[in-house]
Amino acid sequence: MATRSPRRVLVTGGAGNVAGWLARTVPGDVELHVTRHRTPVPVDVAAVATVHGAELTDAAATVELVRAVRPEVVVHTAYVQSDRAAIVDATASVAGAAADVGASLVHLSTDVVFAGDRPPYAEDAPTDPITDYGRWKVEAERAAREALPDVCTTRTSLVVSTDPMDRSTGALAAALATGQEVRLFHDELRQPIRADDLAAELWALVALDRARRAGAWHLPGPEHLSRLELGLRLAARLGLDAGPVVATSAADHATPRPRDPELMGARRVELGVRLRPVDG
Repeated sequence: MATRSPRRVLVTGGAGNVAGWLARTVPGDVELHVTRHRTPVPVDVAAVATVHGAELTDAAATVELVRAVRPEVVVHTAYVQSDRAAIVDATASVAGAAADVGASLVHLSTDVVFAGDRPPYAEDAPTDPITDYGRWKVEAERAAREALPDVCTTRTSLVVSTDPMDRSTGALAAALATGQEVRLFHDELRQPIRADDLAAELWALVALDRARRAGAWHLPGPEHLSRLELGLRLAARLGLDAGPVVATSAADHATPRPRDPELMGARRVELGVRLRPVDG
């Protein structure tokens, strides 16, 4: 496996969980640039990266930004789960801008590009999403491939950080700390991954030769947990009373949800990252 890291890397979504851990674990030979939209990037991220304001849905502005930075690799982590434009249009803009300057692209996608009714899913399995978010992510993957046929598409599951807390973990902790009821599915399975472990795998991918990096990579966590099990484990990790946690069924949700989009990550073995339990 090639080990040389590109000298200049641009990471989108600098205020987000994954980008934050990419910054905290940035290799010493990487000149890191990150984008931000409305939310300021954390202080520790700004300390190690050059921060650029960006509206990634604006294709012309994104090209201008990427031309100014001239990265060798773009790692695209930015998204807003409820906003199609922030997923599809932004990815198309970022991929087009990367192609314009000859940069390669590592694109962060999701396990819910699969319906979750025929697990496990290999990296070459056909996508069949059943949620808007999953459909938009499939559109984004397609847009990235059209702009850059050798795009590296990484699919992962729930990305968890306890220090600092990711948004979902923070919401869980805030609710439990005040005794509010928390309803979690006992019959929806996911493969949560520690954000720092995912960052380590992404940096390992960035260090690969471009041709070797191309294609789909499945990067789930090492455990297969229900959302209920995950919530209880995180509550214990944070020292919080899990009494307010109530088990519910995904079958009762108003819209269909992927019940078990389990990913098989056959390619990841060459990345050499030891994955840890999500609450380890």
